[in-house]
Amino acid sequence: MSAATISQNPPQTDGPRPVQIRTDLAGIADLIEVAFAATMDEAGRAAIRDLRMVNSYGPLMLIVTGLNHVLGDVQAGYVWSENGRIVGNVSVGLADMPRSLGTGYVIANVATHPDYRRHGIAKQLMELSLKMIRQRGARYAILQADASNEAARTLYRNLGFREERHFGRWYRSAHLRPPVRMPDMPYITMRTDREWQQEYALARMVRPNEQGGIGWQRPSHPDLFRPSLMRSLGLLVTGRTEKRWIVRATDGKSLIGALREETSFGGLDRLEMLVHPAFNGQLEEPLINFALRLAEDNFRAVSIEHPMDDAPAVQVLEKYDFERRYTTVSMRIDF
Repeated sequence: MSAATISQNPPQTDGPRPVQIRTDLAGIADLIEVAFAATMDEAGRAAIRDLRMVNSYGPLMLIVTGLNHVLGDVQAGYVWSENGRIVGNVSVGLADMPRSLGTGYVIANVATHPDYRRHGIAKQLMELSLKMIRQRGARYAILQADASNEAARTLYRNLGFREERHFGRWYRSAHLRPPVRMPDMPYITMRTDREWQQEYALARMVRPNEQGGIGWQRPSHPDLFRPSLMRSLGLLVTGRTEKRWIVRATDGKSLIGALREETSFGGLDRLEMLVHPAFNGQLEEPLINFALRLAEDNFRAVSIEHPMDDAPAVQVLEKYDFERRYTTVSMRIDF
């Protein structure tokens, strides 16, 4: 790895220092690529390519290409340099969470070059980042850790983070045949706008925020369920569509199951599934069966992020040939 690919004007001081966007992007990209080579997916590789593109063409590229999101997780934080080479990084960015939950920050790209591990670099960079976050008056910080990386999880716990929940990221290829309709399907229908509060109540029960909410940066919050013009415009601008399907309780006043399908142009069908605890083991398969038959109409692959402690759902995903690609742990520290 040559110095030219590390940064355009590498600082001469070794050790920790704040990220410098104008000079550090290429070095951060190189480090992340090396540090996460064994686990990086296509989305990660795309992010690396975007970082290098912005580094090559400068800030104007952000405006021309709409790549402002590229700097979302590297706009602040710290790097560690050795002989002008970036060998450690912790990126910090504002959390994309509802304002009513307070200001929070996301910690990401915690990476140390393999040749420099076990020297306390990640710990020092994390401590500096947390100090900066506190000084900015944040209420909390969040991060995701690889569930299999016990060393990283131990570091974060020692710094005061608590683990919320393990989430599996599952994927089903578009080349697989759709399932046959189950003979005894419950009545699954589209949710009306008036029923958003019932779906929100179900989410608060099944996915409490103390356990990571709906998923990564998706707290169980009214904004995720309540219809609004801004939400509709956001979907339209980003080329996404959203459908919500529900199973009503016999009294018609509450929901016992919910399924959200988000489709992006040229992308995956992303699912979110909620099942009332009283119906665990009864609704998971009908909802997944239903969702896969919908996806087949569009010839799309399907992905879902779901809690690993939900055994009935995990069994259904395995039965329907979903591949679990990652298991992450959501972690949080409150100030």
